[in-house]
Amino acid sequence: MPTSSNDLKSAIFEHIRTMVLEHLPQRYKILDVGPGIGTYGMNLSDLNIDAIEIHEPYVEQYGIRKYYGNVFIGDITEFEVDDYDYIIIGDVLEHLPIYKAQKLIKSITDKKIKCLVAVPYLCPQDAVDGVESEIHYQWDLTPRIMKSRYPELEIFLSNNHINGYAYYTNYHTFNKF
Repeated sequence: MPTSSNDLKSAIFEHIRTMVLEHLPQRYKILDVGPGIGTYGMNLSDLNIDAIEIHEPYVEQYGIRKYYGNVFIGDITEFEVDDYDYIIIGDVLEHLPIYKAQKLIKSITDKKIKCLVAVPYLCPQDAVDGVESEIHYQWDLTPRIMKSRYPELEIFLSNNHINGYAYYTNYHTFNKF
């Protein structure tokens, strides 16, 4: 499904703007991984954001090119992220096998790139309309499992529901801000 929870989104948009204005270089670059319908690009249109989408038909189906500087088609686990200062991984981690997701988060953190990760908790999902990239390989995510699998990430904001939704950052690795 190319959409995500709207829980806490306005607070997250404000947080990203604060990060850009106060903590990123003047010529910052942001990457939105798995933009789906373009929620981040649409709501942060005043920022310099690129996107990478694994399922090419979504790009045209949802007209996301109008919200991003560049839209790349590909797999984030095979994409070069070195040019980016901030990466938004919204509703993507659960779609990746554990070892690939762990390698991705570790690589981003080791490169000192700030990232925001949004995940649903306890959310099984098979392919949607035949789209294999929609499968949730990590349907079992909870705060405890996130802490265990992704020690680089720290919970930032959550809706506190059992079958909830949460945002994580790797900023604590860099002494917060």
